[in-house]
Amino acid sequence: MIAASLGMAAVTISLGRWQLRRLAGRKASNAVFLAAQAESPIHLPQDLSPGIAIDSGRRIVARGTFDVARQLLLRGRVQNDAPGLEVVTPLVLQGDSTVLWVVRGFVGSPDAATPPDSIPAPGSGEVTVTGVAFAIPRAADSGRPLVHNGVSTWQRLDQRVTHARATGSLDVDLLLAGDTTGPGKLATIPLPEISNGPHLSYAIQWFGMAFAVLLFPVIILWRERRAATTAP
Repeated sequence: MIAASLGMAAVTISLGRWQLRRLAGRKASNAVFLAAQAESPIHLPQDLSPGIAIDSGRRIVARGTFDVARQLLLRGRVQNDAPGLEVVTPLVLQGDSTVLWVVRGFVGSPDAATPPDSIPAPGSGEVTVTGVAFAIPRAADSGRPLVHNGVSTWQRLDQRVTHARATGSLDVDLLLAGDTTGPGKLATIPLPEISNGPHLSYAIQWFGMAFAVLLFPVIILWRERRAATTAP
């Protein structure tokens, strides 16, 4: 029993320490994001340079033309308690072949997977958009594409998809900020809350479980010894 308790305690302590490491990583990421937000905005395409790296949180002002034919739909979204999809449209920067993917807004969908019959277009001609940059991940599942009723959607953006759709894509997308509606009068997506997440509470729970697991055999042994000493 003691060996089993020690083994279980070791596992739960390890999980608690893992949550603390995740908390430290989350705090570090938040610090980088907030520091980037404090920087002056990047103006595109003026500030483009070879090998430019744009940090998550950096404010961007970009001018270009939307290419609706190559836009992507991200499924499984909820906004104001309503299910739907996010519309992400490539913006071809002015006088350049570089592409900035813009999270243009939210459209409702009963199952959060089937797009409406029509999605408002952003309009033709050059536009200027402002917002906050977020790094586009690169994962083995390529954003989990799904074809439903003949329409492709993704669970999230992925660099494999954006680069395949539009050569010259930047490795960040732009989440519009400021207006209540974006190009095409879609409802804009609120900026995500910057928080430390639930990692500390999870760590406390794991450490509490470790304490309980270690305390249990102590109580059992104490009761057995007490019963032995009080037996006639």
